[in-house]
Amino acid sequence: MKTITKMLIAGLALTLTAGAVSAADPEDAIDYRKGVFQVFKWNMGPLGAMAQGDIPFDREMAGQRAEQLDRVADLPWQGFIEGSDMGDTDAMPEVWMNREAFDEAASEFEQASARLAQLITEEASERDIRRQIGAVGQSCKACHDDFRE
Repeated sequence: MKTITKMLIAGLALTLTAGAVSAADPEDAIDYRKGVFQVFKWNMGPLGAMAQGDIPFDREMAGQRAEQLDRVADLPWQGFIEGSDMGDTDAMPEVWMNREAFDEAASEFEQASARLAQLITEEASERDIRRQIGAVGQSCKACHDDFRE
């Protein structure tokens, strides 16, 4: 598991480095944010399955996934640059037309994922952790509803 995490982080670091060199290229920005969203999906999948009872609750795995999610929670938003509304993207025009609301939705996700990582660190009850996983999922859904086709 640690090897996968290290590979994901290394890949993300390379993406970040490449993005910094060509940050003005909208296609690179789209690819960058899609990559980060794949990391979100990788971590939220098992967390959501635990929260819904589809797989047994595993505090250690939940902690690893929550920590990884929290670590990258602020990354994709910088990939929503001018011009990246065109091309191979599911982002709706509302991202750029209502940037304040989009930024607020991003902040809510960041806060929800940070709270989840904190609850696991504090060894909160399984019930509270499941509830917070749901809150993270709801923040994802809210953003998708308003800003993703």
